Amino acid sequence: MAATKEQKELKANAEDLLAFNGKDYDDWLEEKHREVVSENIPLLMNLLKKERKAANTGTALQNS
Repeated sequence: MAATKEQKELKANAEDLLAFNGKDYDDWLEEKHREVVSENIPLLMNLLKKERKAANTGTALQNS
């Protein structure tokens, strides 16, 4: 997906604000990625349990 002018400006502003506060944009972005994954661990584990249960009963979801 191509970034719009507004998205590019928003990113530039965020990078400037983070730099002003002594943070690197890429480090901050990695931290946000980790937060999203960490916050969704219960959901992921639940899905894995359901998949394992389905596999044991022969009704596992097919990888598409």
